[in-house]
Amino acid sequence: MDVSFASSGAMSRAHYSLVRRVETATSVQAADRVILDEINTIQSTLEQPHLSIKVCKESLILLLYCAMALSAASPGDLSFAFHHAVNLAELGESILDKRIGYTFCLQMMPPNHELHLMLVNTLRNDLESTSIGRICLAMDILMQIRNEDAAPAVQSRLRFFLRDKNDSVRRRAHMVYYALFHQDPDHVKRLEELLTHAGDPDIIPSNLMVASKLRSESMTRLLNSHLHNAWLNPKHSVYAILRALREGGMNLDSRNVPLIFDVVRHASLPPTQALLDAFALLSTIPSDVITEYQAKLSYSPAAGIRHLLKSSNANEQYIFISCLSFLDPSSWAGDRPGNPAVFDEWEVQEIIKLLNSHDNLIRKATLKVLYSVNPSIVATCYSQLTQSVRPELSVAAKGDCVLRLFDVMEIQCQEDSEQYAKLFKELFAIVEGDVQGRIETLPVLEGCVDRVLNRVRDADTISRVSLVTALVIPLIEPEIRVGPTLMVVICALVCEHCAKLPISPVEILRGMAKRLVFFSPSVQDVCLLSMLRLSAECNEVPEEVIRAVQELSRSSGRYIRNRCEQLLSFARRRHILTDIISRAPSSSLPDFLSSLTKYQHSSADRSSPRQPSSESPGSLEVHHPLSVVSLNKLRYEAYPTPQPVSSLKNLSGQRPDETSLRGPGNVGKGVSKEGSTTMPPAEPENTVTPGELTLAVAEHWLESDQAAQVREDSKTVALDDLASRVDLIALDSPFIADHVDTRPEPDFEERWNSMQNSNLRGWCEASTDTILEVLRTLQLYMRVIAIDQPPFEGEVKVLVHAAPADKYAALRLRDRNDEGCLWRLRCDDLALRMTIKRLLEGM
Repeated sequence: MDVSFASSGAMSRAHYSLVRRVETATSVQAADRVILDEINTIQSTLEQPHLSIKVCKESLILLLYCAMALSAASPGDLSFAFHHAVNLAELGESILDKRIGYTFCLQMMPPNHELHLMLVNTLRNDLESTSIGRICLAMDILMQIRNEDAAPAVQSRLRFFLRDKNDSVRRRAHMVYYALFHQDPDHVKRLEELLTHAGDPDIIPSNLMVASKLRSESMTRLLNSHLHNAWLNPKHSVYAILRALREGGMNLDSRNVPLIFDVVRHASLPPTQALLDAFALLSTIPSDVITEYQAKLSYSPAAGIRHLLKSSNANEQYIFISCLSFLDPSSWAGDRPGNPAVFDEWEVQEIIKLLNSHDNLIRKATLKVLYSVNPSIVATCYSQLTQSVRPELSVAAKGDCVLRLFDVMEIQCQEDSEQYAKLFKELFAIVEGDVQGRIETLPVLEGCVDRVLNRVRDADTISRVSLVTALVIPLIEPEIRVGPTLMVVICALVCEHCAKLPISPVEILRGMAKRLVFFSPSVQDVCLLSMLRLSAECNEVPEEVIRAVQELSRSSGRYIRNRCEQLLSFARRRHILTDIISRAPSSSLPDFLSSLTKYQHSSADRSSPRQPSSESPGSLEVHHPLSVVSLNKLRYEAYPTPQPVSSLKNLSGQRPDETSLRGPGNVGKGVSKEGSTTMPPAEPENTVTPGELTLAVAEHWLESDQAAQVREDSKTVALDDLASRVDLIALDSPFIADHVDTRPEPDFEERWNSMQNSNLRGWCEASTDTILEVLRTLQLYMRVIAIDQPPFEGEVKVLVHAAPADKYAALRLRDRNDEGCLWRLRCDDLALRMTIKRLLEGM
């Protein structure tokens, strides 16, 4: 902060000094300490009697700055300032004083706080004032307030302002009336009638937001009638009315088509948002009407944007192709008699070249336009792309090429699920066919897996079942080749929809079992998990499936062998497997894996004796298929543990004290201060996260069959050798299971109240659904409580759990009418709190 106090815009010397100390702090923690000290100072100031309005105002502004400027710490309980803010809103001598008091209450006071009643009473008093400034300020606050007592308290006074002569008052009154009563049909009808029968032409341009949200036929007629006047009258902006019509999903009156042509002329140099609005409204007009006006006016909207096609700017290219997609091809493509083509041959070639654009949105929009002109153009593009899928391509290049083929498929199929499934199978017959190589060497195209799963998830229930059934059928037909990407897709879909499919789960199990040996370990892992889920739907698992899994277990590495043991064990205990499935948050494969893992850990924890949790740094960990077990700490100082020695045939002439145990991680021996050799902990077993499992991209961390077997055998020999030499009387127990927390999931309100000392809040312009999607990218367990469920009804509640560190974050989200969201976050863990805060502030 290298500006002087006079140039800084600070409210006071104290404000300037605080900001300077915060911005010059050496670290985030140091800045937070400065702010927390300032909060304590402000609290002491506000506790003094007979404070002047000036001191109260300055203290509240500093407190607002402190609460918003904290990075990691929480401001704590600020209720000591609430009554000062309410008093300032009521007794403030100027509009600025009152605005500071109101703003502090809106930002810091909980919605149902007991002082809200006093705040509503102050707002009502300001509405009854003779000051236009106070009335407008009160209505500005009413548009933001979230208290249910506000609407009935101001209703009668607000009706009076709906017809006020002052434009500023009247405009705000309409917006406040809609904000408070938009869920009441009677009030909405009253507002609609008021706007419809208003004789003042100024009322519509000043209330476009309300008019667009009402979205009624009367509002559509009203906006269309004012559109021409707004174009002729320089006081109003036709662009604003166009935006209101488009956002409200309203149709354009055909009489306004010539006006839209004029808008295209003026808004295309340079291109503006109004250009897109104009073309979007033209899409609501029948094509023959547009053709008629083109012939009458000797002007085509498509010709008005042709100069954008020559641009090398990606934004202008996108505006061009997006505007073109709103027009019916008959108005510009020259495919009908009497309708000449607007574009020259070279311009058509330039449009086709956009199919090779680096921007995915431009490619999709171009495909849409070309398909509307002639579907054979898109079919030719599909054929050319399939020929470019060659074996020598890298994984990234092949994945990009297949994703572009998916774009073409989605344009061709639209909502036809059966056609999509047919094209999908034909595509992967090429992408993973015989000419591409052996199945076990083919990569899993993760982007393709994600694309197909999203397509299925977005379909309606009937189309979803039809699509999944069509994709699963190749699995039960032995003569059809199924590659790794298609297999991962089928496994994920079968796990999620197996109870709804018309195909017998026994037949699906047989199909998977016959193909297990052809895949790499990463795909085998997904197959085994899906087979485990399918076995819950079978009265009895076929014997040939059991044999296939046993055969795979004998020829695989440790990880896949453990997964095979899980399948063989749970297949005979269907009641336990059903219980595991019922505990999963959803029917997806990652959630099934999560539920299975929790059950195994809790079972191991119950079956193992309780022991002290502390371990010596040199303890040796041994991994069990169903849990993690370790040697316990010595009760007393035992004799030095004998070191493992390799067999004589492996010494290769070395001295015994020069050899070291080689495990999977190639770990050597360590030497203590006394010179004795100690064994470092064994490396932990690789694990699979739900996201990695579904996308099946974890092939690089799974061991190959032969290498894994060799390393496993060497490790087993070394561990057995070591275990045979350990002094057993020095141990509590040979093995002990690691502690796993099996406590029930905490109540949201209880967890929220327990973290009141780490409270953050803020505002983001994204919706609640968008925030939830972004939070899911953290790949942490999330529990979402609906807006109509307790506690804190009216807000979406999210409980985030970061395991195994047992860290929680509680988040409350409240949508606002202007498509934004207020959020409040409580989290005692600094790292998790900062991670979520940065995500929210980045939207």
